[in-house]
Amino acid sequence: MISCHTFELTKEVDTNEYQQQRNKVKDKKKYNNELARDFSFVKEGMTVWYHQTKYKKKIKLIINPSRLLGGDDLISLWKPKKKNIIELLDGIDEFITQYFGSKYELNDFTLTRIDFTKNIRLENGNEVSAYIKALYNIRKVKGFSPKYNKNDEWYNKDWSFDLEGNSSGIAFTAYDKHAEIEEGMKNQEYKRKELEARLEYAKGLLRLETKLTTQKAIRNYTNEKETVSRLVDLFEKSDEIFLDTFLRVVPPGDFYKKDQAVSIIDDNVQDKKLKRKMVRLLELIPIKKSLHMALKEMNDRRIEKVFKEFHKLNLSPVTISKRQDIKHLTSLHAFF
Repeated sequence: MISCHTFELTKEVDTNEYQQQRNKVKDKKKYNNELARDFSFVKEGMTVWYHQTKYKKKIKLIINPSRLLGGDDLISLWKPKKKNIIELLDGIDEFITQYFGSKYELNDFTLTRIDFTKNIRLENGNEVSAYIKALYNIRKVKGFSPKYNKNDEWYNKDWSFDLEGNSSGIAFTAYDKHAEIEEGMKNQEYKRKELEARLEYAKGLLRLETKLTTQKAIRNYTNEKETVSRLVDLFEKSDEIFLDTFLRVVPPGDFYKKDQAVSIIDDNVQDKKLKRKMVRLLELIPIKKSLHMALKEMNDRRIEKVFKEFHKLNLSPVTISKRQDIKHLTSLHAFF
């Protein structure tokens, strides 16, 4: 199931209005001064962020639909349906009215980000890590580049693979949910028993996300102008939006070690020229450290024929590193 996991609504305000709203934060203990965020209602699915630059003051609402409707986004992701879309929008309107004292309504805010999510349940954490390492071998695809690099001290490629569109305003990430919860334990959002239960449930959970992070990206998927209409339209297109990016980033086919992949090609491809091209692509990806750069190096106008043959064999051109103990991983496409 693909769901809308989080979205962001933004309203620009003048300096006086900005300061008045910040001063009205009800629970100072749950207000993070460094981040300028009010976490008073985070368990109910709402975070309010007071964001300012030299020239602009903004109030942002970060909304988690699953939590707002009384669920848990770890256990039961929200699937947009007509009835609960109405319930969700009513809930947001009610929160805005209560929090801001009837000053604003939902359409006063602009949709500035929306994330779509797929959870994949695997046998254990080792398998989750193996998938992420295999995806990491893709490194870069056409139109996307790694969001982080090895110099980012906190970034751990063993539990997260992140790509960002070069100019599209679209991001893709795959991460180990158990590791992510452990990393965020300092926030103390949950009590200890709740946290332990979540950690236990998250074992073996691989989460995939596609994010539209700019107005340009959002407009590519909806022609609606008002925020409410725009949200409804995007909720209904969640599968389409998620898969559009997923299929561009993740090649279909099972993952194997290079030697096994070459053996599969040798046993099943009769055309010698096509066979050479397929093996060449297998060899170039780890050398060039990028699927995109490997394809540029090959400079083959008929590369689609090569990909079609990989697809026919249910074989990914991205291979499992020699350093990994695991020898085979089922195609991520099989989980959809």
